[in-house]
Amino acid sequence: MRYRKAALIAAPLVIAAAIAGAVTAGQAGVEAAPTSFAASLSSYSEVPANSTKATGTVTLTLTSATSLDYTLSYSNASSSVMFAHIHFAQEDVNGGIAAFLCGGGDKPACPETSGEVSGTIDPADVIGPSGQGIAAGEFNEVIKAMRKSKTYANVHTSNFTAGEFRGQIHPS
Repeated sequence: MRYRKAALIAAPLVIAAAIAGAVTAGQAGVEAAPTSFAASLSSYSEVPANSTKATGTVTLTLTSATSLDYTLSYSNASSSVMFAHIHFAQEDVNGGIAAFLCGGGDKPACPETSGEVSGTIDPADVIGPSGQGIAAGEFNEVIKAMRKSKTYANVHTSNFTAGEFRGQIHPS
């Protein structure tokens, strides 16, 4: 009889411990998701490719559930940089604009042909692309795409209005 009572008391404790372990493991999986991203930008990565001396890098860090800090650096653009964006698409495919890095929205002006710009992207900065299933403000959808390497940074110049140089954003 005593064994039976002990088993009845122990069983709920074992179940509770198992649930707590599963919740902790689930939370660890969320925390382990990539929070840093980077891309190397080149004119040869454009679609179609361009042959210019323009190069650059972008680094992005998820600093909270709704805040992504970034730094975009570039040099040797063939003409004035008009704007730079994050686009939603796999490598070698053109996709819609998700958010500005410079030259639009509330982001700083882009440096002329070489320079560096930093800022923060939050849900209010996400403009889409709604035609690809990301509505304005859907910050988490953009982060999910970045974690799957399905976004790229693109720098547009007056000589190459569709984009002079770009790079696929990958977790780092």
